[in-house]
Amino acid sequence: MRVRKLTRSRLFWVIGTAVAALLLYLAFAIFGVQTLLYDEEVNEEFAVGAPAEDQLPDADVGSATSEGAAEPASTPVRVSFGEFHAVAHPGTGDAYVYRLEDGSHALRLESLDIFNGPALYVYAVAADDANDSDTVLEAGFLDLGPLKGNQGNQTYELPADFDPAKYRAISVWCERFSVNFATAPLR
Repeated sequence: MRVRKLTRSRLFWVIGTAVAALLLYLAFAIFGVQTLLYDEEVNEEFAVGAPAEDQLPDADVGSATSEGAAEPASTPVRVSFGEFHAVAHPGTGDAYVYRLEDGSHALRLESLDIFNGPALYVYAVAADDANDSDTVLEAGFLDLGPLKGNQGNQTYELPADFDPAKYRAISVWCERFSVNFATAPLR
């Protein structure tokens, strides 16, 4: 009898509607659950061109001119690569680190297919692999910026303090919940 009377009360419905609106606001505006419902595909070209297949990471890069003198090649050299594996959520794809002609480095993510989520970022992690979230936080990382899309091909400029010998893994990290979604150990 009391329940029936309570559900007929206008105050019950006003408070219930306010609570439901607050929960919807938290779910969408704060936690970003809508990102779970769609994929964002990005297919950027690798602006400096793809490296030759036979180039080795430590090979002397050069090409002969008509006079026989060597001049620097205009293609990037692959320094390391790895495949993504799931950590907290499903994720596949490849990560490649390239040394560019000017000595800087770039990260190329190809065939990426990561579970979408709110506030996803790309981190270069100072560890051989990161099979959990604590490893990323304890080892240290470089924030490379927001993930451009959870599917496709994309390129990230690596900061000047990037050292390929130190940063041996790439992580797709959810900043909102401090969770490592997927990691690509580099070799």
